Amino acid sequence: MYRPLLATAATAALLVPLAAFPASDPEIAELRSMLDQMKSQYERRIQDLESRLAKAERQSADAARAQPVAQIPAESLPMTAPPVGLAAVAPARQAASGLGALTSGSAFNPQLSVILDGNYYHDGIDGEGAALVGQAFQPSGGGHVHTHEDASDHGHSHGSTVNGFNFREAELAFSATVDPYFDAAAYIAIDGDGNVHLEEGWFQTRGLPYGLRAKGGKFQSDFGYINKQHPHQWDFVDQNLAYLNLLGDHGIQDTGLQLTWLPDLPLYTLLGIEALQGNQEVFGATLDEAEQVELNLGDSRDGPRLWTAFAKIAPDLGQNHALQLGLSYAHATQHQEVQTHTHAHAGEEEGVEVHENGLAGDADLWGVDLVYKYDGAGADGQGDFKFQTEYLRSIKNLSIRSSPHPEAIGSAREFTTDGLYAQAVYGFAPKWKAGLRYDVLGLTNEIGGGKQADYGSSDRWTLNVTWSLSEFSQLRAQYATNDILVAENARERFDAFYLQFLMSLGSHGAHAF
Repeated sequence: MYRPLLATAATAALLVPLAAFPASDPEIAELRSMLDQMKSQYERRIQDLESRLAKAERQSADAARAQPVAQIPAESLPMTAPPVGLAAVAPARQAASGLGALTSGSAFNPQLSVILDGNYYHDGIDGEGAALVGQAFQPSGGGHVHTHEDASDHGHSHGSTVNGFNFREAELAFSATVDPYFDAAAYIAIDGDGNVHLEEGWFQTRGLPYGLRAKGGKFQSDFGYINKQHPHQWDFVDQNLAYLNLLGDHGIQDTGLQLTWLPDLPLYTLLGIEALQGNQEVFGATLDEAEQVELNLGDSRDGPRLWTAFAKIAPDLGQNHALQLGLSYAHATQHQEVQTHTHAHAGEEEGVEVHENGLAGDADLWGVDLVYKYDGAGADGQGDFKFQTEYLRSIKNLSIRSSPHPEAIGSAREFTTDGLYAQAVYGFAPKWKAGLRYDVLGLTNEIGGGKQADYGSSDRWTLNVTWSLSEFSQLRAQYATNDILVAENARERFDAFYLQFLMSLGSHGAHAF
């Protein structure tokens, strides 16, 4: 490429002066001879430079191949648990997230995607079922808990899914490598009514030594397994009963700092801690200032008020198998809630009187999770199998700070509620998979301390079929049979049906294990 250009330039440089004045034949012959010599010299020099460049490239490649892998230092690169079919440790040392390396194409242009999530829903109780599954009865359920003696008052109006067509959200995702030191991402959800909610906005380090990584901002906690997943990543349309009732619609989603450590061990091991502000809707919730004053609960303390710790291990099971085990713990240093109960009056003052108790204290949450994946090696997911299960146990140690019954003030209450889900998904044909889930809330559902009470559980079975037309679009049909405890000694049994669509626009990073 360079030789013709140089030859043309030299020729033009010599011919222009040549045409500017007349010259005899001997002079023209001499000039042509000089031009030929210059062309020959340039060609030899170019050939010499090309030879030296090729030799340098070969030497560089040989040196890179000869460098031992052990000399690569452990760094805080974006990492996930090992995918199916890969060794447990090596992939975690690579930049396995969708953020990738900093290049001229990504330096100022983050990956951008939009996920559209909508459905058609129908149940047999006038569309109230979707709200009921998120309000299954437990003696303690968060900031505004209402325990009813009257089973007809279920608070159905709090649900956003109704019989008919629903648009759950459009999620806007931005992610990029900021520079050699940080990755960053932002996830913004817009619901069907146009309300905008920042789901996540965080940065994480890329170059810390010894397998350390720091993360800061607003993010989904790594507590458990499914907590950090966004709704479009779920294998079922809706969240399981344990997460939905013990942690709320968004799970543990908060502002704070996270530090993880991936030690250099033969067995993939990830350890982490989080310090979070404590702005939660169910676990570790606090009330607004007016309610705190009215119920004598005290002010919200300075953060962080919520601390988590987690450990995840993934043994190497070979080419087509992957397994991850996890243990998680969360402690809320401050938890507040208001509970209501009713008293029926007979005689001249016949009617129902509503009483409110204000409670405050701290809370603990334990979680155990297991995920197994098998790569069936079939076309478009045929033969793939995934099983996952989690168990959560919430224990809240509270005291009554205000009550219409003076004798109850100062009394201790321990509220214990647990739950689990187990689900399996199988690819029975190319681009087709079927899922089965069982979830339950309230295997233990009791009050201890100054008052003793034990309640029943809520559970359901769910079956679905998902058609992945491509990696950018999914259609899903789902059926569930529900048995939900809505109040003490009161249940709702109903069937629910979903038709869901999921559409992905733009470049979306790979999901974690």
